[in-house]
Amino acid sequence: MSHALATRQSSSHTSLIGSANLLIAAIAWGGMYGVSQVALQSLDPYAMTTLRYGAGALLFCLLLWLKEGRTAFRYEGQFLRLWLYGSCGFCGFSILLFHGLKHAPAEHGAVIASLMPLISALISWLLHGKRPDGSTLLCTLIAIAGVVLVISRGEPANLLQLDAVKGDLMIILGVSCWVVFSMGLGSLQGWSSSRYTALSCCAGLITIVGANLIATAVGVAALPTPERVAPVAFEMGYLILAAGVLAVSCWSNGVARMGAINSLLFMNLIPVSAFVIAFLQGRSIDPTEIYGMCLVILALLANNLLPRIRRRRLG
Repeated sequence: MSHALATRQSSSHTSLIGSANLLIAAIAWGGMYGVSQVALQSLDPYAMTTLRYGAGALLFCLLLWLKEGRTAFRYEGQFLRLWLYGSCGFCGFSILLFHGLKHAPAEHGAVIASLMPLISALISWLLHGKRPDGSTLLCTLIAIAGVVLVISRGEPANLLQLDAVKGDLMIILGVSCWVVFSMGLGSLQGWSSSRYTALSCCAGLITIVGANLIATAVGVAALPTPERVAPVAFEMGYLILAAGVLAVSCWSNGVARMGAINSLLFMNLIPVSAFVIAFLQGRSIDPTEIYGMCLVILALLANNLLPRIRRRRLG
């Protein structure tokens, strides 16, 4: 009996720590969108991405060295694959997201980001032919309806405002890039999430710096000089440390303790966190945006819980 009690206590302790890690990650990511819009007042998306993942790569490598030692830094013939995934995840996601946030409200970005589980199912269908079941497709349609409510604020005419819609579409493309990057981890057997993140970030940094140099040469961006960075030093520190290294590390630790399916439930907190922060900052929030957010959250919850209910009935 004492052994069973100890096992339950250990499991409860593991779940508590895992939940705390996932909560930290969700809150940090929820705040990322509003902070990014402040930083964009001084820096362009290319400079922000270069700073964020230039510093992030160093910190990810430091954590990898502390966890797994020098031997973990070998690419083992996987450099091209990791460069492609790193370019998609760190370069594609970040630049598209920041460009989108120049046109769309921060809360819209957070709501769209919470769709990652459903976007993942659709991309898997497109790339691998794994058709989602009917309930997932239904949940996807409901979630899309919720996003439309958030974006339009209940007024269909708002969907014709090309500037805002362009921003939302860029965020959707950016989030899809991150989904592809996340799916890449499963293709490298025996690689830890820390190793995959650090080495793909280093490889992707080549693309980030190249994109920044090209954008600067054609006049649509500028290099991140100290004079431009100083006014938004706090915001960049948040993007690098809180929404970057801390959130990614907490998310990986939480997933390891709670499992991927349980962890996805915490994605629902990202838009909630973003809306709360926007409210505290004094932004006027239309009730329709809240209804749309709730619709998205309900769709994500249903997509997560329905398969469990079916398995229990069949088991």
